[in-house]
Amino acid sequence: MILPRVTNALTRLLDIEIPVICAPMAKVTSPKLVAEATLGGGYGFLAAGYLTTQALKEEIASTKSLLTAASYKHDGVKLPIGIAYFGWELDKNGDRQAREKLDAALDSDVQSIWLSFGDSFDKWVEYIRSKDQKRPGTPKTKIFILVNNLGEARAAYHLGADVIVAQGNEAGGHGSSTAPPVISLVSAILRVLPENQPPVVAAGGFSTGAQAAAMLTLGASAVALGTRFILTPESRYSTAQKAALVAAEGTATKRSVAWDRARNTVDWPAGIDGRGVYNQLVKDFESGVDISHLREKVAANVQTGGDIEYQVTWSGTGVGEMSEVKGAKVRGNEHHASSSCSSHVHFPNFIRHRISCATSALK
Repeated sequence: MILPRVTNALTRLLDIEIPVICAPMAKVTSPKLVAEATLGGGYGFLAAGYLTTQALKEEIASTKSLLTAASYKHDGVKLPIGIAYFGWELDKNGDRQAREKLDAALDSDVQSIWLSFGDSFDKWVEYIRSKDQKRPGTPKTKIFILVNNLGEARAAYHLGADVIVAQGNEAGGHGSSTAPPVISLVSAILRVLPENQPPVVAAGGFSTGAQAAAMLTLGASAVALGTRFILTPESRYSTAQKAALVAAEGTATKRSVAWDRARNTVDWPAGIDGRGVYNQLVKDFESGVDISHLREKVAANVQTGGDIEYQVTWSGTGVGEMSEVKGAKVRGNEHHASSSCSSHVHFPNFIRHRISCATSALK
């Protein structure tokens, strides 16, 4: 049985089959990963963070080539992927360089832009909209804004975000140290914002189809998955990092500034830290080991890549429910689908199956 297309505000907006998004992860997501997520019926974001403008253009071109080679059909005229930017990085680079980097996406006709962790979103939203206005007749760029609390959600709404990404404390990688659990954040946003609010994407700690379906039933229009997509052959994590994730239990992650301090990636806004697999680097940091010594150790380890205890392995809290590396395609295989809403459907088919069931239950 072929599982039905899930129809809601987000899937209609992006013209996708199922409301599952491969979250952008700097130095992790690859053109192959994004293409596979999109080809599977979901939606993928490339991460512009830390890339030069030229490198970003090459990533976009590679993704487009993969989709073209697969004869991917899409109803719109835009390239059906998104590009994610750190707001603080755009601010730091200055207007000219930031606009050039945004233009790498906008001039490539990507469908969506994702903005996170910045203080000047109004400037960048205005720039994106001004570029759209210069191309009448072309669908406007869809703007995703990541939020960690209700105040940020209100601000994103007033900026005219097309999609609000509600990132809870459970999320791997960077986020607010004071963010509430994702279920609380999504519930608050849906309750407080007006009825004409944009679709809300839930992000943080999801690993199963049942969890994704629960978010959809709550009122979210999609889920964004990070760690789940790290554990794919297409992600750029090393074999050792993937093995560490597979071996990790549900209590293995922790929020800390240690990884950024030790790598000297310290431009993040106040209150932003990261969740990853708790390792010796964090233990050393917490015990007061001199930061210069830690930086030397991390830098040396970058050259050898040999010691997982002195690398960062970003991970959400759902990692304990993931036990193997699986392909990135989100499309359900009809041979695994069943007609009942049971739990006997293989992931990621399980995620599509449970979401489809949740959608049917809401009708």
